[in-house]
Amino acid sequence: MRPRGDGKGTGASAKLNTFDVTSLVVGSIIGADVYVATAIGARLVGPSSLLVWVLAGAMAMVIALSFSYCVMILPKVGGPYAYVKAVAGPFPGFIVGWGLLLAEWFSLAVFPVAFTQYFLALDPGIDDLGKALLKAVFIAIILVTNLIGVKAAGRVNDVLTVAKLSPLLLIVLGGFAFVALQPGRSQGTSSRSSPATSLRSAARWSSSSGRMRDSSSRRCRRMR
Repeated sequence: MRPRGDGKGTGASAKLNTFDVTSLVVGSIIGADVYVATAIGARLVGPSSLLVWVLAGAMAMVIALSFSYCVMILPKVGGPYAYVKAVAGPFPGFIVGWGLLLAEWFSLAVFPVAFTQYFLALDPGIDDLGKALLKAVFIAIILVTNLIGVKAAGRVNDVLTVAKLSPLLLIVLGGFAFVALQPGRSQGTSSRSSPATSLRSAARWSSSSGRMRDSSSRRCRRMR
């Protein structure tokens, strides 16, 4: 189908630009459950959860660089299916492609459930029928958006991605502002928890324990 003269319809005007594609990739990697996962990780492992996020980010970066290198070597449409097919043959490529398709199908079912759970935080009194209606409304909105066109779906995804990442940016900026506004407190905390301070405390405790043992042994000898 050829594009119309006014630039509407299919063709080059229906393609996504660089920002749309970037938002699509970022939105698919950073899900809306990042806030729930952060709270769970902080509750389970405490401040060490920051190290877990850094390691997960490094792993994601390695995977992204691997796909970028594969695209440079084999610029074909198909993603993992095309790469595995070129390396190992049609059947392994079929298995990888089918597994990826199933993973996408199962992951899509999570979005209406997550949307309903987030909405319940605003109105906890919704019954089961209301939950089902919320899921149906969410699916209908996504379906209508994709039926309207590629560009409309891209614009909606841009708005959702920006809305999803804005709280993360505010949290990071708030953390920097909190540290900057309380420099003496942070320095005092760091000095109290420094390794040198811990070693000095351990040495004092060891010396005091030694003196207590010596005094106890002298008392025992006097009693004898």
